[in-house]
Amino acid sequence: MFPKQPIVGEVWADHLERAVSLVGAKENFLFCGDIDPDSVGSMVSLALFLRLMDKQAAVILPNGLNENLSYLTSILNHNSIRILNTEHEIRDLRNSIEVVVVCDTANAKLIPFFTTLQEEFVQKNVQVIEVDHHFGADSEAVTEEGIKLFREANATTEIIGEFLQNLARKFPETTDPFSQRNILIGLITGLLADTASGKIIPFKEDFDYWMKKLGGRLAENTRWRETKNGRPGDGKNSKFETPEKIREYLDCLTVQQEEYFAILIKGIDRQEGLGFLNLMNSAYKEIENICKPNDSDWFADILGFLLNHVPEETGKVGVVCYHGKNAEGEDCVFIKLRRSTEYDGFDLRQVEDPIKRAFEGYYMGGGGHPGAASFRVASHDEKEFLLRFQPVADFIKAHIKGVV
Repeated sequence: MFPKQPIVGEVWADHLERAVSLVGAKENFLFCGDIDPDSVGSMVSLALFLRLMDKQAAVILPNGLNENLSYLTSILNHNSIRILNTEHEIRDLRNSIEVVVVCDTANAKLIPFFTTLQEEFVQKNVQVIEVDHHFGADSEAVTEEGIKLFREANATTEIIGEFLQNLARKFPETTDPFSQRNILIGLITGLLADTASGKIIPFKEDFDYWMKKLGGRLAENTRWRETKNGRPGDGKNSKFETPEKIREYLDCLTVQQEEYFAILIKGIDRQEGLGFLNLMNSAYKEIENICKPNDSDWFADILGFLLNHVPEETGKVGVVCYHGKNAEGEDCVFIKLRRSTEYDGFDLRQVEDPIKRAFEGYYMGGGGHPGAASFRVASHDEKEFLLRFQPVADFIKAHIKGVV
């Protein structure tokens, strides 16, 4: 186990310099991480700059991306960045990959196909760069010796932005990364997603700096094609010209999803500042004729909206529980926690110990940030799960009341 801590000062400068030098010296890169908008935005943005340097990059995305992130998949495809969906595809690259880049991942358990990555690359001393802003709970580095770009940030894309600034200074002959729309879009996507579209901002000065820089450069580098010789021009909604346009796209549900959303939130149980939404298998049976299954792309698309909505219902903390599979494909129950945008009185990472006690023998890991955390327990009888979870709920409510 390699505990993860923020890196600052001269040590940070040294790690950053080593990462920049490694990028300059190597040609073939493999990106992986816990799949969410911040990790994918980080991977896309850095991989695009590597392509500008005429280097090769591949990204592990075992299940593709949700519909509202499909533009990132298109960016990868249009820039000859290979998308890897299977273990076999990863093993095929065993003799070519020189650097593995891990983005926005609290620990190795969250990385798809990590056992394969460990066997084919990490244990064979392939260089590893880790870029992350998750600390506490069960956060730990993937490797002991790799280059760590760990620091406090609103999103990993902020760290990638700083990395790109240093790469641009080291290799001025390469195109300015901040003149490239798709790099800007990837960075903005991660930053908006990890701050609830700018509603939850742990480090406001950093957020304001990056949004001003990235938003300004995006506007400068968006070109509008006019209608000409029968060729259609660009409509006002055909391109992301501002961070606000990206936010609108990320925050948009289809009409059908809106209907399902309205049905699902009726199941929220409100308890003294705690909102609890059970989306486990038995709860789903009550709505299976109306809503699509929890293992569908539809559910993945709507989940983020549910996570953000439940705490707003009570004004304090929200919990959503549902069956799923972890990065290794094992059945589990996810316990997702979020704070409301107006509440900062409780660090949700403190829930880890009560969950470990309540689910002794079932706990599979977890972690996150003060305002958003996720934990996993092995799948078991739902009634037993709810009984075990009650002390955890009591712990949260006690903190909300300020009696502990």
